Amino acid sequence: MNSRADMTLALPSPDVHPGARIPSGGPLMGLEQIANVFRRRRILILGIVAVVLASTALIVFTQTPIYEAKATLRMDVPVAADGSDRVQQSAESEMQIETEIRALSSHDLAAAMVRDLELLDNPAFSGRKMSKRRTARASQFRIDNAAEQLLSMVTVQRIPHTQLITVTVRSPHPKFAAMIANRYVHVRQMNSMVDRLQRQEGIVAALAERTNKAGEELRHAEQAVADYRNEHRMLGGGDSTNALAGITQLAAETVSAASARAAAAAKAAGVSAAAAMRPGPESATSPLLSAQQQRYADLMQRKAELSGFYGSGHPALANVLAQIDEVKRTMEAERVRVRQRAAADAAIEASHESTLARSDAQGAAARESVLQSNLAALTTKAYQNNEAGVKLAELERAAETQRGLYLGLSGRLKQLGAALVSGTGLVLQSTAPIPQNPISPTPRKTMMAALMGSTILAFGCAFVLELTDRRLRSAEQIWRLFGLESFAMIPMLRSGVEKDTAAKLIAERPSSLFVESARMMLTEVMRQRRGNGAQVVLVTSPLPGDGKTSVAYSLGAAAIAAGSRAAVVELDLWQRAPAANDEHETIDLIAYLQGESRVRGLLTQASSPTQNALTVFASHEQTRDPSTVISSSQLASLFEDLRARMDLVVIDAPPVLGVRDASNMACFADVNLLVVRWGHTTVEEAADSLVALRSPVDGVVLNAVDYPRHARGHYGDLVQYFNRAGAYYERDDELIQASFLDKLKEKIRRPRAA
Repeated sequence: MNSRADMTLALPSPDVHPGARIPSGGPLMGLEQIANVFRRRRILILGIVAVVLASTALIVFTQTPIYEAKATLRMDVPVAADGSDRVQQSAESEMQIETEIRALSSHDLAAAMVRDLELLDNPAFSGRKMSKRRTARASQFRIDNAAEQLLSMVTVQRIPHTQLITVTVRSPHPKFAAMIANRYVHVRQMNSMVDRLQRQEGIVAALAERTNKAGEELRHAEQAVADYRNEHRMLGGGDSTNALAGITQLAAETVSAASARAAAAAKAAGVSAAAAMRPGPESATSPLLSAQQQRYADLMQRKAELSGFYGSGHPALANVLAQIDEVKRTMEAERVRVRQRAAADAAIEASHESTLARSDAQGAAARESVLQSNLAALTTKAYQNNEAGVKLAELERAAETQRGLYLGLSGRLKQLGAALVSGTGLVLQSTAPIPQNPISPTPRKTMMAALMGSTILAFGCAFVLELTDRRLRSAEQIWRLFGLESFAMIPMLRSGVEKDTAAKLIAERPSSLFVESARMMLTEVMRQRRGNGAQVVLVTSPLPGDGKTSVAYSLGAAAIAAGSRAAVVELDLWQRAPAANDEHETIDLIAYLQGESRVRGLLTQASSPTQNALTVFASHEQTRDPSTVISSSQLASLFEDLRARMDLVVIDAPPVLGVRDASNMACFADVNLLVVRWGHTTVEEAADSLVALRSPVDGVVLNAVDYPRHARGHYGDLVQYFNRAGAYYERDDELIQASFLDKLKEKIRRPRAA
């Protein structure tokens, strides 16, 4: 039984415990439980609430009023008229608005506000008297600190799903707050304009330099192209295309010239052949010849007519015949002349046509030769241009690239020049009016919030203390945790209960709550009677100071008051030897164990029925070796004698967690009582005591119980009805606990109870 688990297995688990509430499950945090927590922790709860309310009231009524001014700005973002790329435009708009919000919240803008508005000269901002040029003379460090101070006063937020931005300024001075909120956008625009101009001027200068450099490089590239063309005698434009067209045209003209030459040669040959085939001079004629031939025909017809009428010798016929002969001679002579003339004309014409045909043939041949020569030269030049075109194309590409760069830079330079006057799209939507009512402090709201917060905090602390409080306070708690009955709850008296005063209290105040608790404890103990002879009860506690000795003496005194014979055996030999006491019949325990007859005689007298005093066995001197005394065989003989002579024997054992003597004494006892101090002994201490005792514990005694406080706390046992049942007991001012100072004085005046 050296572990707490073994102890748990050995503990009884009865189903019913008189006078204790058996919870049906886990604790329910209802109104009753909250009220009980308040009753138990009301001083803490009310103290926390009072402290928080007092602190809040002090802060509220000493706090400087804060005013809030709010200006609304609008961010104009351009949108395409046709709505194209709407998603991209929306993303860009969001980015621009977010950028503007960050710019408004930046340290640089705040520093610009400090400089432009000369806030260090403004007493509403600096808290100093009006001064001139303080801002102008301020160092950068002071400007930065002032900017941080201004940023702490300003809040920039965007109204969701809109292009509106709010600038909120909080200050003890309402006019100053409104002025800052309204001037924020102006300073931002001016600052943005200056920054934009500075940046764009720098960009324009750099771009102009790059443009000039690109123009110079373009000029060199174009000059290189021209020089290369001149070197290779390549005309501008599409040389390859022009050369190919020229070659094609010359080839066509060469073919045409060859055809013309062949045609001229054929024509010359044809002219010669035609001259040979031309009709002879016989067919040639003339007007005279034609007239003679007509006259010859007419004369022949006249002859025929005259021959029919006249004979051959007729003069008319002879005349006709003579004319016919004359006409024949004339016709023959004309025919010869005509033939000669026709032959001469034909020879001249044939010679002329033949000469012309030969001339055409020679011209066509010459033209063909020239065209062939030009075609060969042009073809050769075209092939040369093809080879040089590779380098030329490279030079032209470089020049074209440089031209594109130059044109792009020139266009960008013009755009930047036009954009120098453009500004930001941030405009003031609505100005901030001068606030009339402060936003803080608001005494009513603040005090209500403080009341609610402090109440929650106080109850939270109380609940935490309740959950973490491991101290034993009630019979119900002991029954629930350990399954042990609580024999009594001894009240805590203001003057305390000592072993020397327990019997006196019981004798002099029989109607007091203390005496009733002692009688209840005696009743429960006697109910546990086992066997014959005196009931031996071992009383121990977890640690010193729990009041086990006073409980042991109270139990013995209650037995004496009930007419029984009782004895207390003080076996807590580790303590300092007690002084002599006239209230009890004290027998020296060490002398008795050593067998002194005189001391044994005292035991006989103490056990006499007529003797109405508590017999106490205690060591009159400090014991150097308590273990030897406890293991002595004479100690067992002492308890045998006491069982025969007494009705109740109480063993005052050492604390079980201090030394192991109590576990060795348990063999002498019939009933084991564990005394725990109300509100001091923890659950762990009690559990470890049950393990260390190594014997079953029959009951627990709650000592030094603050009855009024316990009753107000509603811990779930019969004591909660104390206030209503107090009429049954005599007025006991001892139950009214002293103040903290009284307790301190009392502790200084007397030693702590054993």
